[in-house]
Amino acid sequence: MSFWTVILVSLVLGLLLVIGGTLVSYMGSLVKNAYTLKVEIQAEMEAGLKRAEEESDKRTKWIKRDLVEEIDKLKSAVSTDNQRKFAELADELTKKVEELEQAHKRDRQEMVRVIDALRQDVMTLDQRLKSLRRDAPPAPPSATPPAEAETAAAALPPPSETPMAEVASDPAAKPA
Repeated sequence: MSFWTVILVSLVLGLLLVIGGTLVSYMGSLVKNAYTLKVEIQAEMEAGLKRAEEESDKRTKWIKRDLVEEIDKLKSAVSTDNQRKFAELADELTKKVEELEQAHKRDRQEMVRVIDALRQDVMTLDQRLKSLRRDAPPAPPSATPPAEAETAAAALPPPSETPMAEVASDPAAKPA
């Protein structure tokens, strides 16, 4: 091999080594840049995720607060409505109880009046019976047949007009 061939081969090999070293260095910088980009993209994605989570947390808190306020409003509205309905029902019930008490008082007064009239009739009949017994001659114990007792009862004067006669003629006024 001649001198010039060795120099030429040495130059080609040197040139190849320089180009190879440059390529390796260039490839190393590309890999380093790619890794840096990956780290930056990952950091940006994490920061974006954190911002999205913070916003979703804020919105969730706002929604929860709004829901709690709406629920409180609904509770107060339902409570107010229930109180109003209960008050109306209580008023209606009170009115019905008062009406029933008044009807009971009227019926009781009517019954007391009827009972007093019946007592008066019984007293009148008792007095008439006593007066008939005083006026009637004493009869032998077995001498009064039932037919004569009916005749004696028919001889009694009719009872005086009393409220009982009114009650008997008025079917709506009969006590319950």
